Amino acid sequence: MSNTKPTAMGVPLELSARPAKGSEASPWKTIKVLVADDHAMVRGAFVRLIDSESDLQVVAQAHDGASTLQQLADNPCDVLMLDLNMPEPSGSQLIKLIREKWPKQPILVVTMHNSPRIVRTALDAGANGYITKDSEPNILLNAVRLVAGGGRFVEPSLMEAMLFAPALKTPLTPRESEILQRLAAGQSHSTISRELYISDKTVSSHKTNLMAKLEIDNFSDLLRYAMDHGLAPKS
Repeated sequence: MSNTKPTAMGVPLELSARPAKGSEASPWKTIKVLVADDHAMVRGAFVRLIDSESDLQVVAQAHDGASTLQQLADNPCDVLMLDLNMPEPSGSQLIKLIREKWPKQPILVVTMHNSPRIVRTALDAGANGYITKDSEPNILLNAVRLVAGGGRFVEPSLMEAMLFAPALKTPLTPRESEILQRLAAGQSHSTISRELYISDKTVSSHKTNLMAKLEIDNFSDLLRYAMDHGLAPKS
């Protein structure tokens, strides 16, 4: 049996075949996984993939930020597979909440986002690994094992993109800045739409476009951007 243990970020693991799950003769500990994703079909696919491996076992599932926190409290796990886009709390905000409650909890982000800025934000918030949902199954499984063992893993293509990511080139338009400033001041969509003579739907579209342009995955980080760039009222 190979004892090779990779340490470089983004390098696939070299793992030999393992005895059946739960076998007393096995030197391998069964890795307990919590799958958090708001899409039932995606969760089901992950569960089937993970439970097909002799050394991995799904011990719980979650469909939003609140249930993720509850399941972590009720079902301690060796690695949390976390989607970034779930009902609040989500994204880096949820990662930070988890870090506050469980500082040593291994977290592997598994998401559709491949933006270098979002990858960096998730890692800075405390994620131990980051891969996209279109990764090959063996990459996902290797990442789960590496992160569960205390390592770090970033999909190689994402790591390269982060290293060479350009700075934001498209500035906010005057309207986008105004919308962001009002959101940061705590105004509701209805208030903004009424005062600017636009529809609630238009306000929501501006908010969505702002998050996409700034490559931000949750409202808390959008407010933090506003504060950092002088678009939020001073306390």
